Amino acid sequence: LLQHLRAHDAGGVLADDMGLGKTLQTIAQLCVEKESGRAQLPSLVITPTSLVTNWRRELAKFAPQLRVTVLHGKDRSKLRCELPSSDVVVTTYPVLVRDRESLSLARFHYVILDEAQIIKNRRSRAHQAVQLLHSRHRLCLTGTPIENNLEELFSLFDFAIPGLLGDEASFRHFYRFPIELQRDESRLHALRDQVAPYVL
Repeated sequence: LLQHLRAHDAGGVLADDMGLGKTLQTIAQLCVEKESGRAQLPSLVITPTSLVTNWRRELAKFAPQLRVTVLHGKDRSKLRCELPSSDVVVTTYPVLVRDRESLSLARFHYVILDEAQIIKNRRSRAHQAVQLLHSRHRLCLTGTPIENNLEELFSLFDFAIPGLLGDEASFRHFYRFPIELQRDESRLHALRDQVAPYVL
């Protein structure tokens, strides 16, 4: 399914529950892209700080053939020269916010947001920073695409597939308020139909 989205130049949201293998599925996708020759650029994985070690370990275990650079810690500026020769670059949301200017100048094959609900607030610095990134493909990994309201789903799709759900005002008018305030089933079904092809 990830290959299907990639073949159609579409981003997506991998929304399995915790523990069902989102990380491994993503690593498999990166391996396929590298082996096919499509990944001429590095892919960027952005993760919470607590999961950096997990990504490093899983990449080493399941994809030792991939060249991995972990852009984290106070000495990370020394590693920036390694980015063009890397297959996968792993960094964190706090680092992205601090280094957004330099990372926004780079080009990536994939930008992958782990625990993507971190960008649910469109006015947050993390959301604004990910919007500056340039990549051919985008993917969100999250077990909780909606925690509080539908605007959080809009935030994920605003990154993964910009424009799919219109602008923020249109989304509120056509989907959020009718569904949340008026319990409009027809609008709920319309929203499901709109996003279903891109949510795995």
